Amino acid sequence: MSIEIDTRGVSIVVRAEGEREYLEMKMQGKLHHRDYQVMIPVIERAIEAAGEKELDLLVDMRDFEGWSFEAALDDMRFGLEIKDKFKKIAVVGEKKWEEISVELFRHFARGEMRFFTDIEAARKWILS
Repeated sequence: MSIEIDTRGVSIVVRAEGEREYLEMKMQGKLHHRDYQVMIPVIERAIEAAGEKELDLLVDMRDFEGWSFEAALDDMRFGLEIKDKFKKIAVVGEKKWEEISVELFRHFARGEMRFFTDIEAARKWILS
């Protein structure tokens, strides 16, 4: 099963592999406040729909160029709000600052968080 939502800067796919469900987000270009206005309710509904099931998150940042100021605040606020909702968080990127961000944020998240440069390795880890 897969449900796909696409905004200008973010696409979100809810994937089910056997009993496992995870969100896969692709961030592309520069994100703005309006992207978060669409994205946040979709993620909240996915979390709510999962109920007691553990949900994982894969974030693909390979085509990501950054945030507007307001979007950066949205991201920080929402990230802190949902930090305890995921068992595993895989972040795929190519930039050193993305890897450093994962290292810093992992101390605030309930679940395990890892940085990857290869998306297939990230998917494999999420499903393990």
